[in-house]
Amino acid sequence: MSEQTTGRAAVMSDYKEDFEIREYPRPVAAPGGLVVEIDVATVCGSDVHAWQGNLALPVDPPLILGHEMAGRIVEIGDGAELDSVGQRLELGDRVVWAHVPCGRCHECTVLHQPVLCARRYIAYLTSCAEAPHFTGTFADYAIVRPEAGRVRVPDGVESSWASAGSCALRTVVKALSLAGKIDHDDTVVVQGAGPLGLFATALLSIHEPRKLVVVGGPEDRLELAREWGATDTVLVDPSADPAGRIAEVTSITGRGASVMFELAGAPGVMTEGIQMMARGGRYVMLGTLGGRPQEISVSTIVTRGITVIGSMSGEIGDYHTAMQFLDRYQDRFDWNRMLGNEYGLDELADAMAAMRRMDEIKPVIRPSRQT
Repeated sequence: MSEQTTGRAAVMSDYKEDFEIREYPRPVAAPGGLVVEIDVATVCGSDVHAWQGNLALPVDPPLILGHEMAGRIVEIGDGAELDSVGQRLELGDRVVWAHVPCGRCHECTVLHQPVLCARRYIAYLTSCAEAPHFTGTFADYAIVRPEAGRVRVPDGVESSWASAGSCALRTVVKALSLAGKIDHDDTVVVQGAGPLGLFATALLSIHEPRKLVVVGGPEDRLELAREWGATDTVLVDPSADPAGRIAEVTSITGRGASVMFELAGAPGVMTEGIQMMARGGRYVMLGTLGGRPQEISVSTIVTRGITVIGSMSGEIGDYHTAMQFLDRYQDRFDWNRMLGNEYGLDELADAMAAMRRMDEIKPVIRPSRQT
């Protein structure tokens, strides 16, 4: 573990601009909080959207992007000796952690869904101009605030897996909990073959639905989806008429999707997805955060009795479930297949561009990497 008194961070000063490497004093743990040294941080699509200026959440530059991570504890504040599920924490342990809800609003106290808190503190979208500076995870260090849920990473889980799972997988875990029961009679369709879609495919395959169809691309990602349990895949050709995909999914499933997960965030994805639904089906949306409005057939939702469910992010229990899933099923799923190249902090713009081009599923940022 490092004994440095300062640390570097890749700072986004403005939209679409290259990142500036700045050095700040190493933070100090508050009572109930932690200071971690970032082992690995992976790139999320929302990082790219924030960088490009089209994320449907407030963004306050200058800031340090990054919210997927596995960090090694270098300082434990008083009262922070246990994680959020009661596991003891020691120096050198790796943790993942959540955004900070207010803990007082209706959503936090009555609904018990702090992820819906309107006053939730989202560190990586908050200005880093003032101390303690280390808000996002594209940096040498990060702080885990006293109010933030945190979970110890199992020893058998690699940091890069934990980082990817700390966002995409826990988000899918949350969505599956809202979707309701999925059994052998269901025909399940996943829209999207990115990190969300691939993790969803792995999770859903454990339920062994009659059909598990992944709609997306490119072809190498669909190949991975099949390896991870998809019974069928449908390649999305942006130049093709969506009617062809709708007909293909309907043919594969027999009557349409009894459960569908929107994990693509692409223009028109809901417009298309609703037309693939079976009567009485459940349409779970979690891939779209921003972008242009989409036209949907409300009459189709009504006449087919479709239930539309919105899901975002995940609670701290979902983080724990995600880490346990990565550990338990690592012999069944090769999690490394999802990971892209490794980049240093000064190569962050290259990593973001690679994800934006869909060259890589999940680029890996390793701050200790020397370039």
